[in-house]
Amino acid sequence: MFKLILNLLLNRASAKEWQLQIGAHLLKKGCGFHIGQIIKEKKLYGKRYRVKVITGLFYDFNTNKINHTAENKVLDAD
Repeated sequence: MFKLILNLLLNRASAKEWQLQIGAHLLKKGCGFHIGQIIKEKKLYGKRYRVKVITGLFYDFNTNKINHTAENKVLDAD
């Protein structure tokens, strides 16, 4: 993160650009989830599981909260 901000400052990026990078980094650190994380699982039969996986994260400025989108998938555990 430090290298990215330093690179933006040395290449005379606008203040909005490097502030946006800092804000995005802090949102990623403050969020309890990450993309691809399994948040719910249910064993179907054998070694098959139905899981709910995080597919997207976004910040809602109206409610001042971080929201996520999830997708149901069936996985075969080996």
